[in-house]
Amino acid sequence: MMLLNCMRQRLLEAGPDSLPLRLAFRLQAALKGISMRVNGQGISLVRGRREIVLNPGHMMFVPFAVHSWEMLFETVEGWPSRGRMVLDFSSPGLHQYRKSGLSFYFPAFAEDDCMEAYTAAYRPQPGDVVWDVGAHAGMTACLLAQMVGPSGLVYAFEPDETNFHYLLRNLGRHEIANVIPVKAALSDRTGTANFCMDGTMGAGLNDFLRYAPARHNRVVETLSIKDACERFGSVPEYMKVDIEGAEVAVVSGALDFLRNHPIHLSIESNHMVDGRLTSGPLDAMLSAAGYHAWSSDGFGQRFTWAVPGPAIVAAAEGASQARKVA
Repeated sequence: MMLLNCMRQRLLEAGPDSLPLRLAFRLQAALKGISMRVNGQGISLVRGRREIVLNPGHMMFVPFAVHSWEMLFETVEGWPSRGRMVLDFSSPGLHQYRKSGLSFYFPAFAEDDCMEAYTAAYRPQPGDVVWDVGAHAGMTACLLAQMVGPSGLVYAFEPDETNFHYLLRNLGRHEIANVIPVKAALSDRTGTANFCMDGTMGAGLNDFLRYAPARHNRVVETLSIKDACERFGSVPEYMKVDIEGAEVAVVSGALDFLRNHPIHLSIESNHMVDGRLTSGPLDAMLSAAGYHAWSSDGFGQRFTWAVPGPAIVAAAEGASQARKVA
């Protein structure tokens, strides 16, 4: 397994123009019955009467499209073309979600509809303060805003400039007033960091990405959980986190704070860092901190959930009562 991971890492480091990488992706697609064609117009993936079209510069997303084939067609509406049902992510566009019927603009890939996974352990309630960390173009933020209602608040963290533009566009399109966009990355410390700003769902802090081309490198503001809470003047009841591998660093840098401030966590942990999925370290750290933490791939990819344990809740309630008496 270690050798396999090492070979995969070297292929990714070679970049999207590498012939061995393209051959590896074509083989991976073929094993799923999907043919892959590449030309100047885009990357075409075809299986039966279904087709997914990607931007020519998004070769690194071929494995995601192959792995998520059924999920993508179940999530957003396709368009009939040339006898096929087509999902065209080759350029910015408007995509309609099948479950909600809502439409959102995206710079490329439509955002996954993972709300069932994100709310499997805790469903935000009216009046809650929640964080959408890694908000991308805002689809999840808009749905969270509906859950917490006008008396609640959603802080949507998205440092990528292109994604942030689409986040604002979608908030305006749906007239969402209870989402506060935050153009910063959550990290283990407050300051600045190098960020791969490529306007896709794979944008993230360079230190945790397997492929981060220098041309997309930008310096962004970072906030720790503790400092973000101090800046906003509140602690969220719930956090949705999808930050491309940085989740272990974020949580490890906030363990002392999390021990004293109960927050329900829902984290996409399907990311490889140092040769292993981030779900393992997250389970261990959060369990040791007094949370009930567990992970599962029952929703098509790996997620980790953490619910504050009784001792954390009791300590927070005691501190709250003490402040009221004072």
